[in-house]
Amino acid sequence: MIFLSALKCLALGLLSLPLGGCAVGVGLIFAALLRAEAYAPELGGLFFVRAMLGFALIETFVIVVVVLVALVFVM
Repeated sequence: MIFLSALKCLALGLLSLPLGGCAVGVGLIFAALLRAEAYAPELGGLFFVRAMLGFALIETFVIVVVVLVALVFVM
């Protein structure tokens, strides 16, 4: 029983690692957005829409990872 609990802790730790990558990805998206708007302010709306699309795709991955972590925790 204790072995199963230890394996769950290891699995939760390994499944939580991609969340850090998602945080870095969101930071890179918004850093690129600020840089792009500094170079071409007239295209700011287009840049913002594309940045929001990238943000939504990354957040979808975050939701999938959180669901996997919850499934491992429940089983």
